[in-house]
Amino acid sequence: MTKIKTGFRPLFDKMVGTNLTPITEEEVELLMFMLRSDIIFDGTGQQYLPMLEALEQAVPLESTDEISQELVDQDTQRQEQDRQMQIRTVFLTAMKESMLQELKVRYGI
Repeated sequence: MTKIKTGFRPLFDKMVGTNLTPITEEEVELLMFMLRSDIIFDGTGQQYLPMLEALEQAVPLESTDEISQELVDQDTQRQEQDRQMQIRTVFLTAMKESMLQELKVRYGI
């Protein structure tokens, strides 16, 4: 539980700010654990797990005669940037949904 509490703040800062530091695999695992265990997201997080698990399955190009190593590197970099943005999107969507759920419960909206 301590790891989750201490890991949530830096993860949250990375997700919502202009911090462009790449999200590490450990942080992705922490986010998946938080979604799975309902520690932060109170029952709304589990619906977002398939989205994060699908991100793991990106397949990079392989260098061939027609595809240069430079194109492979560019594609790998683009895929990683897209993946980072998608992780942020899933996190923020889960946060929003959790907050809306809390408002519904608290204020009967």
